[in-house]
Amino acid sequence: ANWCTSTARVPVAAAMVVLDVKHSEKKNEFLYETTVKANLQILLKELCEVHNLRLKVLRLAATCKELAKHGPIRPEETRGISDDLSKVTELDVNAYGTPTNPDEHGFRTGCPPPPEVATVLSRTAEEAEAAVDIALVAQKRCLERRTCQTQIDNMRGAVMIAYPAFHRLPVYDPTRMELEDKEELDGYSDMQQVLDHTQTNLWWAGKELQLDQTLEEYVGRNEKTKIVAKLTSKSAGAPVREPRIDESTHRAMLAHYYKKQEEQKKLQDDEDDSYLDSEWANPKSLKSQLVAGGAPIMARPGGRRGF
Repeated sequence: ANWCTSTARVPVAAAMVVLDVKHSEKKNEFLYETTVKANLQILLKELCEVHNLRLKVLRLAATCKELAKHGPIRPEETRGISDDLSKVTELDVNAYGTPTNPDEHGFRTGCPPPPEVATVLSRTAEEAEAAVDIALVAQKRCLERRTCQTQIDNMRGAVMIAYPAFHRLPVYDPTRMELEDKEELDGYSDMQQVLDHTQTNLWWAGKELQLDQTLEEYVGRNEKTKIVAKLTSKSAGAPVREPRIDESTHRAMLAHYYKKQEEQKKLQDDEDDSYLDSEWANPKSLKSQLVAGGAPIMARPGGRRGF
């Protein structure tokens, strides 16, 4: 049986090398299946494509859920303007229609699709998020380019149900821009860290993998291998090394040491012997009270002692 289960649920006859692909942020992580015979230049291009498509799925899912909840986004000049403020301006914030579910931030029209259509749109977006979620790494499920494209197509179909041929969906709406591949990406914001394979390096075990070689020249011929690969910009240099222990183990160790520390404090409190300095703890106090009322014993010449 393979170590990794593909999200497309297509049976694979032979064992495959599993790459735990990471970028700058922890949430931009996924598993990818390949073979030791893979050319690294082709592999790098495939990894960048899957990374970019995964981010596109997440961006599109986020905008689809907002679209289903509050409708299309407002024109730029009316975004953020409240109904009260619109009374003292010539801008009509409700030009799209009377809001049925107003956006408290004033960025969307507040005119969502009919409830049954909005439900389909929201459910499709949530399924798409789950299909590319970082939780797949813990579940040992690999991600494929085809899986990402399928989720994009599913969300496109849901949007077409709500807005046939983009009718009444403005050209500046983020959902439409994503579906038309006209989205504006700065490369730094959340879910916008897209990669250009010509400007990206692939690292493993602290080494930059040379693109004119195959994976076999680095990891050997064993197909049943799992490695941690990192994608970095060519201008960024070597990535930070992976910690020796994973996050869950680190948390467990901290909890264990904290518990031991608290136990040690309790033991120290129990072993406190400062009470021995008290008068009632003096072992000679009884003798002092019974013999001459505590007066010192004096010795007399001749060997006789008197009190």
